[in-house]
Amino acid sequence: MAEHPNATRIRSLFAAFRSGDVAAIEEVIAEDAVWHFPGRDGRLAGAHRGRAAIFAFLGRVMALSDGTFELELEDVLAGDERAVALFHGRARRGDKALDNPTCLVVRLEDGKAVAIHEFVWNLFEVDDFWS
Repeated sequence: MAEHPNATRIRSLFAAFRSGDVAAIEEVIAEDAVWHFPGRDGRLAGAHRGRAAIFAFLGRVMALSDGTFELELEDVLAGDERAVALFHGRARRGDKALDNPTCLVVRLEDGKAVAIHEFVWNLFEVDDFWS
């Protein structure tokens, strides 16, 4: 059985994240998309509205982790309107280390991600790492 096109789309998005392929990321993320990142105290917490804000958010991930952030995509489940990506995020920041299972729930319209909600396994640890 062939993979759902939205699962393939999200896999390509993760490949673009890993390689820094801006054009490929723009192919998947809508201009007016919103990425919701959990937390209260972390510098990444909140809603990042619009593709420019999402790129700024992704840039802060790399800047705050001194370029050490990496992700390992574990699985993607998808249907016509939603995709779920399970991945492991890892980074170092000073004497802190992040090693956290994460889930992205992506709402898609016409093949573009319009809303992304990020869920982390240990919110307190993640919030502390990014604070």
